[in-house]
Amino acid sequence: MQSHNNLAVIAAAGSRKTQHIIDCVVADPSKRVLVTTYTNENLHQIVNRLSAGTGVLPGHVTVMGWFTFLLNECARPYQSFVLGETGMMGGLNFVGQRSRYIPKSRPQQYYLDRSKSAYRDGVSAFSFEANRLSKGMVVDRLSRMYDHIYIDEIQDMAGYDLELLDLLMKSPIAVTVVGDPRQATFVTNNAAKNRQFKGSGIVEWLGKRTKLCHIENRVESYRCNQHICSFADDLYPDLARTISKNTEITGHDGVFDIRKSDVQDYVEKYAPVVLRWDKRADTCGLDAMNMGTSKGSTFDRVLIFPTKPMISFYQTRDFNQAGDRAKLYVAVTRAKYSATFVLP
Repeated sequence: MQSHNNLAVIAAAGSRKTQHIIDCVVADPSKRVLVTTYTNENLHQIVNRLSAGTGVLPGHVTVMGWFTFLLNECARPYQSFVLGETGMMGGLNFVGQRSRYIPKSRPQQYYLDRSKSAYRDGVSAFSFEANRLSKGMVVDRLSRMYDHIYIDEIQDMAGYDLELLDLLMKSPIAVTVVGDPRQATFVTNNAAKNRQFKGSGIVEWLGKRTKLCHIENRVESYRCNQHICSFADDLYPDLARTISKNTEITGHDGVFDIRKSDVQDYVEKYAPVVLRWDKRADTCGLDAMNMGTSKGSTFDRVLIFPTKPMISFYQTRDFNQAGDRAKLYVAVTRAKYSATFVLP
């Protein structure tokens, strides 16, 4: 067992989890490293930080998106084991849905669309199957290419991604995964496999692998003050509580609410970043950012135009009423000093 090699960092918002990856990667240039994550936004951030803004990465580091990794490093090199021939697999079909009625015994139609692009829901399953049919050649090749694989935003992984991750953790490659189960606003695929571990369920999946992987909980937030941390923690009462390391006092600190009639005065006084569910939200004519898009950002103050379920949570602190908990958690925890809700 390679237990000492693998690490899972389960971290709260503002705990510098992506920075943990950057620090580890830069610390040892002798290790051949792959850093991967699902969203383009996060990928750009990682490249920017690792290259100190130049776009030129250190020689020992490869950075690529999760689907690029699956296609180029796992599925394509061993496609003949699944499809019976090489040179078949094209790009990625990100929007199309494959038919549920095509059997796995017809792998070309099962995994690929008519233009030979791979369906997003099947790429990790294809990679897993290629490894099985080639008797481990996919993972063996990766272990010759990389000493260490870092995966950021592990809560976005789903379906056969987790089966592949399990294989990597059992391989000679050291694997470090970091993420925040409370910020599961995206998902790589909608496959039925491992559905119970989607989003915040990743904590349970990792908890079953303590022999393979050391789990570290990071509960400090360097971004949000304690009022904001405590409010956001109430959305996930079963997870560890967050301790704020931001003790700065500005005179307007914590979680507040205002009426729509007070919005203009409030904005003039505090200049918050405005967050909304989506573009259909009435933000009193103010420029706003979608809550999901704000993930990864830090602002001094946010003004939130909440959905009805979010208002229910604000008034009751009952997480069952909150609707999309992850997006509300992301919205509130963007703020260092104040998060203010606009109530009708």
